[in-house]
Amino acid sequence: MINLSSSAETRNSFRIFRFVRPRIERELDGEGWLVRRGPHGWLCGDRRQALAEFRRLERIERRGRA
Repeated sequence: MINLSSSAETRNSFRIFRFVRPRIERELDGEGWLVRRGPHGWLCGDRRQALAEFRRLERIERRGRA
């Protein structure tokens, strides 16, 4: 039987990574759209502009450049 609470090596032998992908949501207080990625956000004037920004962020994440 393995006791994880007393085994520091077992407890610290792995890491958890969060991969947060961009998402689009409607601005609550106004007419704009938000493109959010983790703690960052970009305000866009309309949905078409938000989708273009979303695609740009996706491309940067996949290829490492715009």
